[in-house]
Amino acid sequence: MSDTVLPLSLMNRDRFLALFYDAERFDIHAKTVMHLHVLRVDGGAFAIKPLFKELVNNSVSYVLSRQNLQKLLQDPSRMGEFFRKTQAQFKAPDSNAGEGGELLLYSFLEGHLGAPKILSKMELKTSSEHYVHGTDGVHLLEVVHGDYQLIFGESKMYGDATGKIGSSPGRGVKAAFESMGKVQEDDFDFDTWLVESELLKENLDESKIELLASILLPPAAGTPSITKSNAFGVFIGYELDVTTYPFAIHTAVEIETHLRTLALSALEAEVATIKAEIEKRGLGGYQFHIYAVPFLKQNVNGMVRGIEDIRIDLASELSGKNLRPPKEKTKK
Repeated sequence: MSDTVLPLSLMNRDRFLALFYDAERFDIHAKTVMHLHVLRVDGGAFAIKPLFKELVNNSVSYVLSRQNLQKLLQDPSRMGEFFRKTQAQFKAPDSNAGEGGELLLYSFLEGHLGAPKILSKMELKTSSEHYVHGTDGVHLLEVVHGDYQLIFGESKMYGDATGKIGSSPGRGVKAAFESMGKVQEDDFDFDTWLVESELLKENLDESKIELLASILLPPAAGTPSITKSNAFGVFIGYELDVTTYPFAIHTAVEIETHLRTLALSALEAEVATIKAEIEKRGLGGYQFHIYAVPFLKQNVNGMVRGIEDIRIDLASELSGKNLRPPKEKTKK
């Protein structure tokens, strides 16, 4: 990404990407690329705690505008103040908690794709218990010099429907494309207006603001030196049901191979769904950058825990508001 427009806000992209095995790439269409990122396996499970830790780190640059992030970097003694501000913007965990997925989308679009955020929607919230309307983020990608994509984000994290093991990837894909269809139907207006109204918070000098404005609305007449197309960035979190898998009789290598194979085959099965949704909703003219991460549904200490529990746990980590009942202490 050229430093003449926007720098990346994510402060350590390598540390985030190191949490995952090398990505599996799916070239679905000429303009539709999907990447599968599988967390490293530790003790028969995906390494969720390191992911949570890194997402808490990433939440600071995700929430804060570049203006406020610069204030923090210039005066690290204010770390507590800015981290508390960051934490306060996240909703308390509930069954619809979706901000963790939005943070994962941000982390992939900046960390993997190299597309910097173009505004900080979280700072627009008047209450932590409200969601910001519109898409789940807006990013800018310079494809080649003078050719840009304005990327509108959608994130979905779904578990399997009751009694339908393996249904979660398809549920996430369909829900994401339904949302993107509505964004197209609204002609991208709401988020484009937000971008234009919030530029002054992004710590840019006047020349960069003018350049960014010309990217957002390039001239149609003559031979424009800048071209811009709208695109979509998508995050799909899905569930792998391993509640009946006999972990005890398999080696660590066998378990890792099984989980990675299961994750890949579950996503391969949805390529046709993605193609069908693009055609059904008339979205074939847009570029899609799709990121997918599997999570396990497994037996943990006598209970079955899946992606819905992970969403709530992540919301607790990000907001600092743990609404789960405290565990009872075992009497000795």
